Amino acid sequence: MIQPFKPYISRFDKAFKEDHTRHYHLTIRIAMDGFSLVVFSPEKNRFLGLTHFRFPDIDTNSKLSLALDGIAMSNVWISYPFQSVIAMIDHPHHALIPKALYDEKERGTYLAFNQQYCENSRIVSDQLKTAESYNIYYLSNLLTEKIKELWANARIVHQSSILIESLLISQRNLDSDKSIFAHIGKNNFDLVWINKDRLSFFNRFRFHTPEDFIYFILFTLDQLRLNPETLELVLSGQIDKGSPYYEIAWNYIRNIRFASRNQSFDYSYVLEDLPVYQHMILYNALQCEL
Repeated sequence: MIQPFKPYISRFDKAFKEDHTRHYHLTIRIAMDGFSLVVFSPEKNRFLGLTHFRFPDIDTNSKLSLALDGIAMSNVWISYPFQSVIAMIDHPHHALIPKALYDEKERGTYLAFNQQYCENSRIVSDQLKTAESYNIYYLSNLLTEKIKELWANARIVHQSSILIESLLISQRNLDSDKSIFAHIGKNNFDLVWINKDRLSFFNRFRFHTPEDFIYFILFTLDQLRLNPETLELVLSGQIDKGSPYYEIAWNYIRNIRFASRNQSFDYSYVLEDLPVYQHMILYNALQCEL
């Protein structure tokens, strides 16, 4: 039996109309730990609302597909036709390949080098034009079918593709080599360093304790010969100032801040009190050409 889901967060502008979805853009994030979405009005260049659902015990793509059914059942308008849809998939089974080394026929070989085989999945890739690379990843057949069933015009991409491309775009012509970016998820985080407008480092780390978290950051800084006394650590995702991960990072890195709002778009007043950095990737997806 499909169980309905209630959102952990749900904020929508009075201007948002459920029967007006063909005039909106929808960006969604789908992962084992939750489902999120933002609704954007191209006409107003404004985000009109955000919804976030938490999944405490989902560990398979079949359960995840059922959860999407439950969300659509409880919030019927979510599966209405939208002008455009970006569906971000978040999982660790992916690999970055520089464009100069990429061969379409070898995608499986690249992925097998550092990822275990995922059954009932296809191998796809996102072309990261700004990063001059390809992000290759497994995409569950079951999950793909469910996404296309709910959002026929959805463009499916990997979350890390959005993260990398949006950072490269937002940091263009800035002194970005003075900052390293950490996007925190549930028991994992992505670390990105941009040097002279080029992607110089990207990796995903799994962690279980604050000590794991800071170890991977400091180890990376040491390998890249970056000084934690002068470097700025920019945080986004599932973290806040009360987090033990923030506190331990503060003990070792002098300059820390949270990611700021993308000034290319307007935001409804109902979103003002929600931490922008926690939903940064959702807001930034429209900026990327993927």
